[in-house]
Amino acid sequence: PGGSEEKIAEVCRNLGIAAIEHRTDEDKDVKPYIQPIEVEWRRVKPPEQYLAVRDKLRQILVERVKGLQALGVLTDKQPAFITRRDLVELNEELQRRLGGGEGGYLYQLKVEATAALSIAHMIELIESQGPETLEAFIEKSLRRMAMEGSKGHKSILNDPLFIEARKALRSCMATQNPKVNELVKVLEAQLQAKPDSRLIVFTQYRDTVNTLLKNLNNNSRLRVERFVGQGEREGDPGMSQEQQREVLEKLRSGETNVLVATSIAEEGLDIPEVDHVVFYEPVPSEIRYIQRRGRTGRRVAGKVTILIAEDTVDEAFYWSSISRARKMKRIISQLNRKLPELLKEKATPTITLMDYQPQTKQAPINTQTLQSEVATLPRKELWKPQTIQTKGISQAMKWLMENLPNQTIPIEEIVKQAYEEEGLEKAAVETAIWRLTQQGQIYQPEPGKIRKL
Repeated sequence: PGGSEEKIAEVCRNLGIAAIEHRTDEDKDVKPYIQPIEVEWRRVKPPEQYLAVRDKLRQILVERVKGLQALGVLTDKQPAFITRRDLVELNEELQRRLGGGEGGYLYQLKVEATAALSIAHMIELIESQGPETLEAFIEKSLRRMAMEGSKGHKSILNDPLFIEARKALRSCMATQNPKVNELVKVLEAQLQAKPDSRLIVFTQYRDTVNTLLKNLNNNSRLRVERFVGQGEREGDPGMSQEQQREVLEKLRSGETNVLVATSIAEEGLDIPEVDHVVFYEPVPSEIRYIQRRGRTGRRVAGKVTILIAEDTVDEAFYWSSISRARKMKRIISQLNRKLPELLKEKATPTITLMDYQPQTKQAPINTQTLQSEVATLPRKELWKPQTIQTKGISQAMKWLMENLPNQTIPIEEIVKQAYEEEGLEKAAVETAIWRLTQQGQIYQPEPGKIRKL
């Protein structure tokens, strides 16, 4: 239900729950009816060529963060310790202020913050996914956004340090990702122990799905199919519902023994029982960790293997998901005595945000004049749903992350598309949009329009 008291209390408020009856897989009245799941994690060492690309990207990120700090933001940490989460939160705040009618130097801040966030994302890709997925992001997303007029992304492509990083990336494309080698070992060992096994390999990105398919199809023991969502992604057409059903039937009948899937297979679909689930990368979300894990161990004992690149974001994500899952169980077990107080309606807090003060050698900005001008501007209220609906929100959020385009789209248009293609209720989709906006997964360039972050 969520990893914090407030999130769980929100579910209780929305569903009218006044008391919680809590059970885990360790409870005596549950244990006889569930199957054990063995969880192992395998660490692999990234090649030096990959780390060389990462180090160059880190150097670019540090320089970008220094530029942001010179403008008065993210000053509470050393540049090297600024995280992707810090940059997501900064972009959210800037977007909120710009959407509220403020302007001036905030536009330049947004350009720089957007560029920094893209660089942080590229660091995660080379660490966790490998050079093919990073190259695909640069070619399909970074270049396209630059061509569409994004100043931040244009500045990345023209950055001499990035040009060096790109050369290093191209030189390591032929270096096999050790995660792929380890994955093949895991799959072969399972099929040797139980030849009629069925397995699911989960990964975050479609480009990684395609890379894995190319590598795994060379193995005669593996009968592999891809399983992705319906939305088109940068030239990838996705899969229709009929195609999805056909692939699942192949897995059920044994014609296919390995499914390589994105998050679409984590919940909400009639996925056949599988013997072994492999995480190609850890996920930081406790909910997604539990959902992936839950695809095995239903009728018979199951196994989960998590691949982790040493000393990378993979390790942080793995321990984050484990810690959050434990915390969620602990919160639920202790929540009954706190629930009456938490369920009380709370007043919406008034948040006072600092005004950014540029600290460059440029001509000083008259903040009094700026604030006076801002006060006279009409403040645009960001879109919010009229009705909060929790039923179907998980499916709606998953559909949005699979199908929401990178370019700006009116909310009413994406809501209509969700209904026509997936039969999702309007209120559920609108609530999912609002929730994903709060989480920093999508944002509103202007009221009534959204795009993926």
